[in-house]
Parts: sequence; structure tokens; C-alpha cells
Amino acid sequence: MTAHALTDSRPPSAPPEVWDVQRLASLLADVGEAGLRDVLRLFMADLPYLLSQFEAGQAAEDADAADAVLAVVLDSAETLGLAALAARVRGLRAAPLAPDGPRLLASEAARIRFVPSLKHAS
Repeated sequence: MTAHALTDSRPPSAPPEVWDVQRLASLLADVGEAGLRDVLRLFMADLPYLLSQFEAGQAAEDADAADAVLAVVLDSAETLGLAALAARVRGLRAAPLAPDGPRLLASEAARIRFVPSLKHAS
């Protein structure tokens, strides 16, 4: 299903956009495109470790440990304007021991490929 051509609204079942465009524009104004790419690269380098810690919390059936990792990911996602990842993490925090949590988190993280160009951020 695609957005309606005249209204450009998303269908109700569409996943949220990867980036919060307003937050992205603010970050680009603050740190520039190269700076944002560097911060995003650092976050993406840390994400496999965070995913493994989340999985470890789940394996130990430690909801507090799993939720603590999700809190870190949520904070970073909100700071970076990663709207879809933040939305996914908010949902996972409601049930941090849900068995499909690591898969859902990893699949949402996989949607983060690049920083959109400046022309799309304004």
C-alpha cells in the first residue's frame, strides 16, 4: 500500500519514517552533515553490543537489565532523530522480555542506512 498522491499521507499500517525530519534538520544545523554522520557511525558501531546486552538480559529473564538497554537505545534514537527506532523501542519497553524483541530491534536498526541529504531535511 502506498501513500495517496494528492494528500501524501501514509496509510494507517505503514511503519513510521526512519528519520524525524525536524530533528534531522536541527542536528544538521547544529553539527553539520559530516558531524551527524560521525555520531550516527558511532551509534551504529555500538548497536551490536547493545543488542547482545538486550539478548543477554532476555536470556537471564532479567526484565530490568533488558529494559535498561532499551532505555539507552531509546535515548540515543531520540537524540539522533531516529523516529522509527524510537517508536519500536517504546513498544519493546512495554514487554522487555518478549521473545521477538531482539529480532524486532535488529530489523528496525537495519532500516538505518544513511543520513538523508540536506535537501530532504528542510
